[in-house]
Parts: sequence; structure tokens; C-alpha cells
Amino acid sequence: MRLARLIVTFFYIGHTKIAPGSIASLVTTMIFYLFAKHLISYLFIIIILITTFLAFFAISVYTYKLIEKDRSEIVIDEVIGQSIALLPLLLFEQTNPPQLFMCMISLLFFRFFDIVKPYPIYKFDKMNNTFGVIFDDILAGVFSALFLLIALSF
Repeated sequence: MRLARLIVTFFYIGHTKIAPGSIASLVTTMIFYLFAKHLISYLFIIIILITTFLAFFAISVYTYKLIEKDRSEIVIDEVIGQSIALLPLLLFEQTNPPQLFMCMISLLFFRFFDIVKPYPIYKFDKMNNTFGVIFDDILAGVFSALFLLIALSF
């Protein structure tokens, strides 16, 4: 249970009193920015997939006896979604490391879609299971990545 808590709270960031999801997304963005010049896009995709796999099992263990599955301290889903939102910066900006400004734009897009939850994101958010906890943030990350691609094209 301790390992599951460590994973789902992203090293206890989820236990912050104010905006744990936003803080986890910001920390993810800052970690990405610090290591982006050393990351290869396919390696980052593998990291996202492994994190998603671990998150699925950790959330299942952590919420096994809980009625409400999408608790505020569970922020690993924000880490996954924010990572997906940052992915275009590696895929399409390979000549230079991503700029901090574009990382912050990615963060703003992701937080917008994660908070507003337009269709179909809100459909998955309403699911009270592990899949719904993770997949609404995956979709928010995909939407954010698409909007970031549009921003990068200008």
C-alpha cells in the first residue's frame, strides 16, 4: 500500500492542500524542461507508457476499498496527461531543446482541458473506476498536444 500511495500521489505531491493536480502538472513540466535536452522522443513515449501501466495498478490497489475512486490526492494521472501534452515539444522541436515558454503553454492547455473537461473528457471523468481516473487525463493530454501542435505551426 505504501508503494501504491507513493506512486498515485507522485511522491506525496498529491497531499498538498492547494491544487494538488496543478502542482503535479507544474512539477512534471519543470522536470521535463530540465531533462528535455537529454530525452529522445521514443524514450519519452516509453516512459509515459510505463508510468501509465504502473499508475493503473497503483490506483487499483490504492482505491480498492474506496467508494470514490478519483480522489484529489491521486495525481499520477495528471503526470501522465501533462507528459502527453508535452510530447509534441520533443517530436517537432528536435533541433533545439524545448523553450520554457512553450512548456508553460503546454501546461496551460493541459490544465484548461483537465479542469473544463469538454466532451468526451467529462464522460470518462464520470466513470468511477481506475480506467476513468486515468483516461480523462490522457484525453486532456491528447487535446492539449493537438492545440500545442497548432501553436507550434505558427
